Amino acid sequence: MLRVFVLGAERLQIIEQDISDAYCGVTFRGVKKKTKVIKNNLNPVWNEGFEWDLKGTPLDASSEIHVVVKDHETMGRNRFLGEVHTSLTDVLSSPHLVAKYNLPLQDTKRQNTGVRTSLSLPITSAVRP
Repeated sequence: MLRVFVLGAERLQIIEQDISDAYCGVTFRGVKKKTKVIKNNLNPVWNEGFEWDLKGTPLDASSEIHVVVKDHETMGRNRFLGEVHTSLTDVLSSPHLVAKYNLPLQDTKRQNTGVRTSLSLPITSAVRP
């Protein structure tokens, strides 16, 4: 079982004089999960956990998660605030199968946005390669 705890983000940008109503989406092996929306906050704290059943398939060096932070809009498309792809190799190399990340988000051109997101990733009942 892979568990991802989305802790929060720091220094979200104000876009068009609008303070973000942010949420975070996490994708692992094609399955996407998302947090609740935190309204009017440039430093949202989600403290939400998600689980993915590994179904006996081991994690390997190519295993990664994709994290996207967006600004929720009631009308129109949600605005992209940043994303990061991160390998799970730190989790696999940990003796306790856990790693904590404080990751910089990137824009669509892979430039650092100045926003950071915090994640904790423990794995339980994992099959090591």
